[in-house]
Amino acid sequence: MAVDEIEWSAVERALAGLRIFPLPSSVLIPGGHLPLHVFEPRYRKMIADVLEGDRVLGIALLAPGWEGAYQGRPPVHSVLGVGYVQAAELLPDGRYNIIVHGVARARIVEELQSPEPYRIVQAEAIKSEGSPDERTAAVAAARSLRQLVVDLAGVLPDNAASPLAEACIREPEPGRLADLVGAAVLVDHRVRQEFLEEPRILRRLELVSETVAQVFLEVSRGSGGGWMM
Repeated sequence: MAVDEIEWSAVERALAGLRIFPLPSSVLIPGGHLPLHVFEPRYRKMIADVLEGDRVLGIALLAPGWEGAYQGRPPVHSVLGVGYVQAAELLPDGRYNIIVHGVARARIVEELQSPEPYRIVQAEAIKSEGSPDERTAAVAAARSLRQLVVDLAGVLPDNAASPLAEACIREPEPGRLADLVGAAVLVDHRVRQEFLEEPRILRRLELVSETVAQVFLEVSRGSGGGWMM
C-alpha cells in the first residue's frame, strides 16, 4: 500500500474520534505540510497520544471571539484540515516539533465528551464537487495552472518554485493539483480557510491560478523579488 493510501486509511478511521489542535492562524490544506511547535501541556499530551496511536491530527482554525475562551473550549471553524504526523521530535523539556502532512478536508459533526485535557470531535470527510461540465473545465484549468507554476519557476531566483513545478507536472488529478498549489502559495490564514472550505474543484483551481498569476506579474515587474514559496 502506498504512503498516501496508508495516511488516507488512517484518517478515515480516525474521523469518528478526531483529536483537534485549535490554532489562531494556521490552516492545514490537503497536500501541504505544516510545521508546528507544541508547548502547552494539554497539547503535549495530545501529541504523545497521537504518536502512540494513529498519528492523525485535525488542525482547526479558531473562530472570531476565541480570545476570551482560549484556556477552555474556544469556538473553531467547522471545516478543518486533517493530517498525518509524518515527523516528530520530542525535546528534553517535553515540548514537540512536528510536521503534519495534510490529507483531507473534514467538517465537525459534534464535539465529544472526553476525560482528556484536549478536544475530540466526530467529523466527516468533505468530498470534492463538480458537475460533468465543471470537470471538463477543471481539466483545462489544471493544464493552465501547471503552466503558470512552470512559468513562475522560470522567473523566481534560486529555483525557489522548481520543486513545486515538478510536483505539479507529476500530479494529474485537478483537485489534488489545486490543493498542492494552494498549500504552497496561499499565505493569509483567512484566505487559506476560505480555500479549505471550498468543495468545488474548479473554483479552487481558479483561486490559486489568480494568486500564481499575480505573483508572476509582480516578479516579472521586479516588485516581487522577496516573495517566498
